[in-house]
Amino acid sequence: MLAEISVLPVGSGESLGKYIAEVLKVVKDSGIKHELTSMGTVVEIESYTELGTLLEKINARLLEMGVGRVYMVVKIDFRVKGGSIEQKKESVMEKLK
Repeated sequence: MLAEISVLPVGSGESLGKYIAEVLKVVKDSGIKHELTSMGTVVEIESYTELGTLLEKINARLLEMGVGRVYMVVKIDFRVKGGSIEQKKESVMEKLK
């Protein structure tokens, strides 16, 4: 299952890079395969439970940093036959040829 997570620490100013860096550290520390994009982070996960655990860890880290409100947008691509970040991109690139 692929999920794209976008995180916005509300009320934390215009520059959010330090918060997003901490979000990425949480993802890396969780051992989850991921890819940072300019608008979010795509993760490869096994279950909704794993996603929920990751979101809770991200939220907790931001709260530790003093963020008072966390807004998250999550998009999920679930396929019975599975898939990976690379497979999804390769499929599109192949069709562009």
